[in-house]
Amino acid sequence: MVYGYLRVSTNNQDLANQESAILAYANDRGLGRVEFISETISATKRNREVYRLVERLRDTDHLVIYELSRLARSMSELESIRVRIADKGATIHAISQNLVIEPNSDDITSKALIFALELSAQLERQMISDRTKNALRVRREKGLPLGRPAGKSRLDAHRSAIIEYRSKGVNVTAISKIIGCNRQTLTNWLNLHKNEPGIRDGWK
Repeated sequence: MVYGYLRVSTNNQDLANQESAILAYANDRGLGRVEFISETISATKRNREVYRLVERLRDTDHLVIYELSRLARSMSELESIRVRIADKGATIHAISQNLVIEPNSDDITSKALIFALELSAQLERQMISDRTKNALRVRREKGLPLGRPAGKSRLDAHRSAIIEYRSKGVNVTAISKIIGCNRQTLTNWLNLHKNEPGIRDGWK
């Protein structure tokens, strides 16, 4: 069996994008039909669907996720889930990290890779937070109003660059790093403007 696990902040946020990416990935690799399991980030830890999904896994099954951060909310939780999936004999596929974790893969290697990915994500979040705090501090010192006008986004200034990158097939994660924003922020912006000329043509 091939399971696609989707976790989002709200019922609709980014759900279609994750599902499309997982379907394309499974099709390209000939994994077979995908059964999707989804839940929202607000689900309590004890009642999370991912734990019920892990219990359903069997030897040679595949669990496909968009990125590792969707599978767990902390490194310790991620490692616990990884070990349980390995015990079941299933394989994890993390699309955005181009990562395949086989059930018989070396524990030290898997732990080191997961740690490096989680640390990288934490550093990226911290850098974004620091840039935001510094920008707010400068605006306060200059006596400028905080926030942005209603209906405006700071990504509007990067519109032409975003359209160009998308037309060249650059994925959302890479573009967000290039322009210095959170990937989810860019995804939300694209969803908001996806029917506009240029953005619509480059949307995938």
